Amino acid sequence: MHRRAPLILSLALLLAAPPALGQIRDPELQSYSFVSGIGLGAGLWVNPGAAGFNRAVHLLGHITIDRPEGEGWGTGQYTVGLHSRVIAFGYRHDEFESGTYGRGDAYTVAVGLAQGRNGIGVSRTWRTVGEAEGSWEIGYVSHAASGASLGLVWRDIRSPTVRDTVRHERLVGAISYRLADSPITLSVQGDYRLDGGKFNAFRIGGSFQIVGTLDAMALAEWNGDGDFEALRLGALVRGERTTLFGGAGLDAGGDARSASAGLAFRSPHR
Repeated sequence: MHRRAPLILSLALLLAAPPALGQIRDPELQSYSFVSGIGLGAGLWVNPGAAGFNRAVHLLGHITIDRPEGEGWGTGQYTVGLHSRVIAFGYRHDEFESGTYGRGDAYTVAVGLAQGRNGIGVSRTWRTVGEAEGSWEIGYVSHAASGASLGLVWRDIRSPTVRDTVRHERLVGAISYRLADSPITLSVQGDYRLDGGKFNAFRIGGSFQIVGTLDAMALAEWNGDGDFEALRLGALVRGERTTLFGGAGLDAGGDARSASAGLAFRSPHR
């Protein structure tokens, strides 16, 4: 796979934060990336198995602001990650400040391990909002020399209740492919609810390398009934040792619901 593909796939923008963001909040990196992304510690929040493939050392930070329906913009999520060789660690803190559904916090730790062309990982979340004590996620990634990568995540194990919303267990699968000698990466992803046998969502998108250091990204989501749900647009700028990335999410009506920005630093030592 092209040497830039792991970073591009990890950060390819996916979907906008849904209107229910006032009640629950997904990791922002998870909301705009595919579970088939590989490499870089940021991938832990998308798929706990997405770590270590590019063998470089990365330190990453990320911050998210969102705007739930009927409320103003506010900062709600902070993420840090460390990716070193074949292993990655991450920590995330979510602050729920809206009084409509109750105030509280969520804390998540994640670890991923990769060997050869396969990666596995797990994350655990503790919450002070909702009836459940916490939940788990388990992930797997496999990538091939052809440029294709596959990902699978079992999400929200134990079906936690966050505020007044049940987070049903889901199985999310995706495939990403970087066309040979092309600046284009394409991805598709499906989201299936396990405890109800219901298809939740379908997502399609990708990235386009405008110049050597700048990528533009876009991704759209449709729900299980085939109705358009959300769109995300963003950009990624690479430097010699640092990468800046960010984007904004729009709901089906075109209203901005979330925005985020992050910085990844790559050590010159391997």
